Amino acid sequence: MKLSKFLPLYFVVILTLLSCSHSKSRLPLPDNVVPLQVFRFDSLICEYVATTDTLLQKEIIDEAGDFWNVYNFHLLRLHDSPAFLHGLSAFVNDTIITRLISDAQCQYADMTQLEHELSYLSARYTLLFPNEPYPIYQSHISGLGLSVVTLDSIVSFSLDCYLGTDYPIYPYRYHNYELAMHQPSRIQYDVAEVLLRNAYMAHERTTLLDAMIYEGIVAYGMSCMTDTDSIATILAFSPQQILWCENNEELIWKNIVENGHLFSSDNMLINKYIQPAPFASPLTQDAPGRVGRWIGWRIVSEYADKCKVSPYDLLHDSIEYSEILRLSGYDAK
Repeated sequence: MKLSKFLPLYFVVILTLLSCSHSKSRLPLPDNVVPLQVFRFDSLICEYVATTDTLLQKEIIDEAGDFWNVYNFHLLRLHDSPAFLHGLSAFVNDTIITRLISDAQCQYADMTQLEHELSYLSARYTLLFPNEPYPIYQSHISGLGLSVVTLDSIVSFSLDCYLGTDYPIYPYRYHNYELAMHQPSRIQYDVAEVLLRNAYMAHERTTLLDAMIYEGIVAYGMSCMTDTDSIATILAFSPQQILWCENNEELIWKNIVENGHLFSSDNMLINKYIQPAPFASPLTQDAPGRVGRWIGWRIVSEYADKCKVSPYDLLHDSIEYSEILRLSGYDAK
């Protein structure tokens, strides 16, 4: 199928100035939202390296708990004694890491707003997954590694991964299309996404349809848990990217169906629709990477609205993904 009918990005921007969100109310909150504090594991590591007091070092290890081994031996891949302290010191005192630590501690000297956001997120999370343990949040420095890691009820986010799209070191680590996912405001959304992916018992994902519906349910759940109804914010899409999707939705869907992609189990093809990329190569260079997630969210939103499905039921029902598509009546219009 030729894609010449897709509206070019510059024309979409001229046609419409603002994105039209498919809005949806967030979950109601319990009467008493428990305020929380983020445990500063990043500061603890620096304190450990700075001291020669073995008693204090032991106290720090005890305070860090099980995450100590996960961080040092799995994330940083350090060796055990006697080389451990040397390896950790080399990491913390590396020129780039020193700057990342300093800038992160400056950026996040006050976590009041973030703690407020995470408190409300956690309250909504427990409404969706009442049998899951209440999250315990902490921060660390990964050296621009994984943004969020979990260990049982611990959710730890890497502050150096959220220093802003214009942070000078980022172009050496991230592609341009990835920068929007590294703003400070992304922390609550990434945390919500990780919690959902850990708790939501997804069906087997073998086709592009399965992958899109799964991603759509995750995106829908994220909007229920966080302080936004904007799918652009949830997916870290720019307003221009959302506008392009909205103005070309019918042709995106037509391309997926007519080219036999919808029920394809080709992982390489599925990834081209789902994974971060400069553009969705099965479509056109104007189509944003991860456009399949947006299509999935549209289908799931139509299904939830048409069938009056609550967020809780959406995340706990065993309905087949193909049935969600059928019941949604989705026709890309």
